[in-house]
Order: sequence, then structure tokens, then C-alpha cells
Amino acid sequence: MSISVGQNLNHHENQTIADFQKLLDCTKTKLQSANCGKIKGDFWKSFEIDVSKAVEESAKELNLPWEIQYISGHKFPDIVARINERQAFGIEVKTLSTKSNSWKVMGGSIMESTRIPDVSRIQVFCAKQNPFQIKYRPFEECVSNVAVTHSPRYMLDMNQDVQESLFNKIHKPYDDIRQMQNPFDAFKSYLIESKKSTNENEDDSLWWYSPDVQEVSSQDIEEQIFAESLINSKIHFWSELSKNEKDHYKAEMLIKSPKVILGDYNNACKWLLKAKGIINPSFRDTFSAGGQETIFGVKVPKIIANIYKWKSDIIEVFNNCDSPNDSFELWKEHISKMTKFPSDEKNVLLRIVTEIGKEVR
Repeated sequence: MSISVGQNLNHHENQTIADFQKLLDCTKTKLQSANCGKIKGDFWKSFEIDVSKAVEESAKELNLPWEIQYISGHKFPDIVARINERQAFGIEVKTLSTKSNSWKVMGGSIMESTRIPDVSRIQVFCAKQNPFQIKYRPFEECVSNVAVTHSPRYMLDMNQDVQESLFNKIHKPYDDIRQMQNPFDAFKSYLIESKKSTNENEDDSLWWYSPDVQEVSSQDIEEQIFAESLINSKIHFWSELSKNEKDHYKAEMLIKSPKVILGDYNNACKWLLKAKGIINPSFRDTFSAGGQETIFGVKVPKIIANIYKWKSDIIEVFNNCDSPNDSFELWKEHISKMTKFPSDEKNVLLRIVTEIGKEVR
């Protein structure tokens, strides 16, 4: 029987946990002394291997008769410290490419279908490369939220106060949730209330994605592709889509995020990745590249001309909504409040919107 978090422990079990803590401390010291952050290439992979080796060496130095298993692959956790046939602790390795003060990192699926069954008390071992820093803490303490993308995943924050952990917020122990048939049931109410309280603001919903939609780094893409592979999803690039697919998604983004019209692509970029699994590194070109065009006898910016060209696609998206007219009226209200354009350009935009509305039913 494995030791569960929060379980009443006897003296022997307490000693085992103390030994695990010593193992982690020794491992961290070894890695810092070796300055593993200097590695070139795939830092996440090399660091994972370095941690495994350091754990093995530390176990020997501490005279712990534990079998250290480097699992890796698509299993959770990456490293297992097997104490006996019935007992095992785990180490999940994470890395961050950011140079900011943030210690937020994406975790695995809340379903934990790849979890090694008899492993308990998993520690997250997280590192930054430049400058090289390491932090570790119990998994359940650093879970900050659940991200709903292609599959619900835990989001981790190595810096958060333990009282701010997601499991404290919902008043349900991690050990209970991880053994549920459908763990997502435990988070439904919390996520709905959180969405209401943030007033539909999605600025923090994809904090792990590059904040500058014009500059998507290769590391961002690699980390996302790797994360998606854990749940058997696939990332697509905008350039891989057909013209019809692009036109459809452009119409959807204009409706989901009217701020695109103002040149603010952040939420549209997040929605495209979050809802559709598509990365578009050049949103500006997608919506507003090129000079002015004449519509209804008035020279207007490219984005207004494009809305005119994409009318049929926009109408189709609205008519496929659950409440087409309500959705259109909300969209129209957003556009009516825009103050970016001169009156003649704004009138053209509103005329196009009115024409679209006539076909929405």
C-alpha cells in the first residue's frame, strides 16, 4: 500500500518521507554544483536525464536501498524512487524557458491516465536555464488551476502559496480527485464560477503561450507540441490549412474577438490555439496586410475591406450558432462602440455589419 498525502503515518513511514526529502535536497545540490543549465539543445530532455542521474548518485551516497527508475516517455512521473514492492515516490521534471520571474509551467492531463499506479507523494522538480535555478515542491501544492484546451490539464506555479493551491480552493484533496473515474467533475463548478468572476477575460488563460503574437518562439512551439503529444492531440500551423479552412477561422475569430478589427490579436490568437490547436505566427498579415481599398466609394483600411469580402463566411458562422440573432446583436454592439476609425470609415463598417445582419436568422 503506497503512502497517500495527508495519511496518518507511523514512525517508520515518517522516516521514509524524511529520507525522500534528503534525497531531493542532495539531488538539487548536485545539479547546482554541476551547473546543468549550460547544456545546449533540448534543455528539457537533458535536464530530465541529469536529474535521474543525480537522484541515483544521491541515493547511493545516502545509503538508501531504493531502486531509482528513469521512466520518462509519456508516463507520470518521470522518475520513480521505488522503496519496496508496495511503495514508491515520484519526481516529475519540468523546465522553463522564460527569463521572467514567473515559475508557472504546464502540467499533464488531470485524467492522469499515464500515471504509474503505485506511486504516491510526487514532487515537481523544476528548472530555469538562464540563469540556472531549481525549485521543487509537492505536486499538490503547486497546482494553481486547470487549463481547458484540447484536454483539461493542470497548471503549475512553483511560487504560489500553499493555501492558494487549486485543491485548497475547491476543498477537495488531490488524492481523492486523482482516483475519481472522471476527475474533471471535481473542477466543473469552480471553473464556471471563475469564468463568471473574470467577466470573460481570457488574458491569463494561456499564460504559457508567447504574449507577443507576432513573435512565436521555437521553444514555445516545441513545448506546446510536446505537451499536446502527452494527450495524443496534434498542433497544426496556419500555413497547413486550406483556403476554405482559413476563411472559416478568420470569420470565427472576427466574431469571437471583435478587437481584431482594432488590431488587437491577443485573444484571437489564444482562442485559435486553445479551441482549435492551430498556431498562427503572423496575425497581422492574416487580417490587415496591404493598403487601403475602396468600399461604397470610401477608402477604408484593409481590415474593413476584408470584413466586406468575408461577409458570406461571417454569416455562415453566425447561422451555425445556437442563438444566431443574439450572437449577432452582441457582436454588432461591440463594433458600434469602436472609436478607432474616422466617421466615414466607421459608417462603411456599420453598413457592412448591417448587411450581414440581414442574412442572419
